[in-house]
Amino acid sequence: MLRRSRSIPVLLLVIPFLVTLACGGSQPKAGEPAAQQAPPTKPVTELTKDMHERLGRVTVIQHAVIRGDLEAAAEPAKWIVDQQDTAGFPAESAKYITDMKKFAANVAAAKDVPAAATSTAMMISYCGACHSAAKVTLTLTELPKPVGLKGPALHMREHEWAIDQMYRGLTSPSEDLWKKGVEALKEAPMAAKDLPKDAGLTKEVMASETKIHEQAEKALKTTDMGSKVALYGEVLKECATCHSLHGRVWGPGLGKAK
Repeated sequence: MLRRSRSIPVLLLVIPFLVTLACGGSQPKAGEPAAQQAPPTKPVTELTKDMHERLGRVTVIQHAVIRGDLEAAAEPAKWIVDQQDTAGFPAESAKYITDMKKFAANVAAAKDVPAAATSTAMMISYCGACHSAAKVTLTLTELPKPVGLKGPALHMREHEWAIDQMYRGLTSPSEDLWKKGVEALKEAPMAAKDLPKDAGLTKEVMASETKIHEQAEKALKTTDMGSKVALYGEVLKECATCHSLHGRVWGPGLGKAK
């Protein structure tokens, strides 16, 4: 929806040293054959680095899907499939990484936005499930609200801020951050008169805008993770649908003019 590309927020994660104790991989029994022994758990510094790399790429995937840019989403998704190893992670965490890799493969192979959006939402949910299983607490820097803008530019940045809060709510996981994002997304839709004058697009843009706010209304009443993930996938899909209407005006979408 904006001519310029969107910035990707940096998530600064602080993972307590107790993560190694909380994750605590199972110890092999005395006399157990070496081939059956689980690999030793990685030091906390290596675990932290791996989590930074993985979550950073998930963030890139999320923003690429929002733009409707399947090619940009595929590259980091392939990295997660090919490079993200579960060796050295405690069993409680490794199983979620394995599930995440499955959905990353789906994103990399996606032929349309709905498929990519659904799989991206699932990947994000497994980040949160992994953190919960490992009893890891994420300390996130505050996202500054957009300022110095007006009209459609401000409204789109407000959308971005809200969706990023929802994203943080799923990955932390944090009910407070989820609700903060949903409430921000629920704000009154933009009026047709505020849109750039393009008679061929205004009706479709307003339809997408209305759907996003309807989804926010539903999300306010949602408490179980499965429903949250489904709604978040729908929000990502609707953002991409709007962006793909006219690439030159709204951003690097699927419908970009040659």
